[in-house]
Amino acid sequence: MKKYKIVSSKSGGNFKGNDMFSAGIKYKTDKITHHGYQRFYDYFLYPYKHKEFNFFEIGVDAGRSLKMWNDYFTKAKIYGMDIDHEYDHPKGKIFKGDQSKIKDLDIIINEIKESDFIIDDGSHVPEHQLLSFNHLFDKLLNKGGTYIIEDIETSYWKKSELYGYKINSGYNAKNNIVNIFKNIVDIVNREFLLDKDIEKIKKFKQIKFENLKYISFIMFGQNCIIIKKMSQKEYDRYGERKYRFIESLGK
Repeated sequence: MKKYKIVSSKSGGNFKGNDMFSAGIKYKTDKITHHGYQRFYDYFLYPYKHKEFNFFEIGVDAGRSLKMWNDYFTKAKIYGMDIDHEYDHPKGKIFKGDQSKIKDLDIIINEIKESDFIIDDGSHVPEHQLLSFNHLFDKLLNKGGTYIIEDIETSYWKKSELYGYKINSGYNAKNNIVNIFKNIVDIVNREFLLDKDIEKIKKFKQIKFENLKYISFIMFGQNCIIIKKMSQKEYDRYGERKYRFIESLGK
């Protein structure tokens, strides 16, 4: 059996007592064994470990991460969508569907109604990742929730193929999802922009402005993007306030 090194928590790596790490190793999900996503996820997920809420993941495949989530969360409803699988399990259900099809995403929305966490570990195709975000961030993710896009490495691929899908992206490509979310930084900080500049931002077509204005922050991790959605209280206080040093921005 392959041995996995446990690194001290002081190094920011894996550490003993981290239930996500232990469960990930137990079920051999590459979220832990290869990507080391627990370095980022535990910060967002641990406060929900013993809470009742809906958790949704795109891409289930062999079910290794599903088993990890079942172990990690004690009271959560665990839902998923996979292009090849559909079944019930003790804590929820896996729906068969294609994340590149709005009608399949709408089935999820109609069935589970809401989710506090959404993880996209589906096709890894940049266009599919963007379509899913645009639809689910608005219609399924609760205010105050967290949306995670995994395996963003494909945005750097040129003329490749994965799961039967052709991927044509690259470092400077328009469909590079990393570049798209980099550009959103100005929207998160729109308080410091003039009205004319905000109007230009509203013409940003790749992500709907209604979604953009509710983004609290974006975190770029190794091979993942984590997007936090504002709670209504946060939006009311910070979302549309006027800059106190507006005169410093010029005309």
